[in-house]
Amino acid sequence: MPGTVHGLLEKWATATPDTVALEDDRRKLSYAAWWRVSCHIASLLQKAGVQQGHVVGVVSRRSSLLPCTFTAVSMLGAKFVSLNPDWPAQERMRVFGRWSDRLLLTLDKTDCCSGPDEITLSLSDDIFKGCENPVDVPVLQGDEEFYLNVTSASTGQAKVAPTTHDQLLANTEGVSATMGLTGKDVHMSIFGVFGHPHELFMRGLYLGGRTVLTEHNYPRDLLHVISKTGVTAIMALPTQLMSLSHLWARIDADLSFVRIAEAGGMHVSEDFMVNFTERTGVELIPVWGSTETAGVGLIGENGVQGFNTVVKGYEIELRDLSGKRMDESGSGELWIAGPGVVNRYMGDRPQTEEAFLDGWYRTGDMFRAENGRLVFLGRRGGLIKAAGLKVYPLEVELAILKHPSVVDACVVGRDHPTRGEMPSAYIVSRPGAELTVAGMRAFLRQYLDEHKIPRLINFVHGLPRTANGKIDRKAVGTREIIPDFRGELLRSDVELVRLINQRSELMNRIGGGFDPTWVDDQVDNAIGHNVGPVSDSSVSDLVRFIISELGKK
Repeated sequence: MPGTVHGLLEKWATATPDTVALEDDRRKLSYAAWWRVSCHIASLLQKAGVQQGHVVGVVSRRSSLLPCTFTAVSMLGAKFVSLNPDWPAQERMRVFGRWSDRLLLTLDKTDCCSGPDEITLSLSDDIFKGCENPVDVPVLQGDEEFYLNVTSASTGQAKVAPTTHDQLLANTEGVSATMGLTGKDVHMSIFGVFGHPHELFMRGLYLGGRTVLTEHNYPRDLLHVISKTGVTAIMALPTQLMSLSHLWARIDADLSFVRIAEAGGMHVSEDFMVNFTERTGVELIPVWGSTETAGVGLIGENGVQGFNTVVKGYEIELRDLSGKRMDESGSGELWIAGPGVVNRYMGDRPQTEEAFLDGWYRTGDMFRAENGRLVFLGRRGGLIKAAGLKVYPLEVELAILKHPSVVDACVVGRDHPTRGEMPSAYIVSRPGAELTVAGMRAFLRQYLDEHKIPRLINFVHGLPRTANGKIDRKAVGTREIIPDFRGELLRSDVELVRLINQRSELMNRIGGGFDPTWVDDQVDNAIGHNVGPVSDSSVSDLVRFIISELGKK
């Protein structure tokens, strides 16, 4: 196997030049074309002053530009970092502004977020026709860092984990082998471009297969893309997969090629897995991974909570907070080692010394060993010590979510003068539901010990989320989401279209989501998915009336 990412691309461009490698909303690129475009971009970067060791910040959407720039930067021995144009200026400068030798690369000038002292290279669609080659390309080794993988910053300030070619390829190889992926698979990830952009295309590149990239966010449009391109393997957040499952059987599209759906980024419940498979007929696989492991490290199986398989090449241990290895049963912090694990955070020695020790990465994630499985309990920093007793927020959240009138929930620790901390719950209820604090506590006593039941229960309209769709626990209780009643319409399987107040916020956080001001699109979404006795014309009139009335408020 070639020792670099661009070397891997060159291998396929030579061996299977005409095989379709990338397909987005506007074009298809063979492996030979991908290599040619990457060479052309590398040449343009050289002319703009980029040399080995320089940092290239890329602002891209889910299109072929992303993998083409990735391999172009790899070719020059420069360092690739994906930038979010919505980052606050201070955070962006902390991540990207630390290097003097840096360049901002964007395909669309409207996405440009350059600072006053930055060199910016804005490309046009003409790059896909270009055929220039870079000159004096350095000879690179697999142990050289080229990929600056940025954490999502959902639990604190973003950290930069420099990743080598070897680490990235080792993780991709291990995941592909463990999950049984082949060169015949057609891959599509609908994760955001920021955070772990390599997840959108590396498996297809490693296997010599095809990768589908799309900027669509509407579930119905995504399903049509999946059908049109013959996608076999989907990677997404659970919330994204849930939206797809609701429409799976209701659109005129052939989805029979899909054989696996991979859910990562947040907890996946057994109920969700069962419901997804019942609606779609597709196996749903929960996964755990991190920036520091260069990708997925643990894999579960459909319909069963927890993870039962460690990705090939990795090894894990559960340890107590002092670092002592735990027995086969019990709870502890996950430590992981392997060829894909990075060894530091760039420019952050204290965090590096805390998280990395003798080749092991201390994840900060707490798990319980149970019947040969690892069940996720929550973050180490989120552990609540109530009167000396441990309370894992996720365990409490899962109990709350069992209530039929609850849509979403988050549990955090709040200071208490005598108990040290107390679990506090923020609960989003279904529209029209009448929940009380006393009633919720009585319900939770069926599932939780008394010390785990939240002392403070708040009913809120919505929960703040990060750009990656995860709950922003730092903002919970300090920033409440204002509901937008003109959001997405969820079709009822009984008889009426019901308006759900928090859905538009959720879909927007996933990555664009449903435009709540686009009335015609909301009406079009409702039509054809109504399976009750109300006619499509009545649904149309009802939707327009509701949106019109809410718009007056």
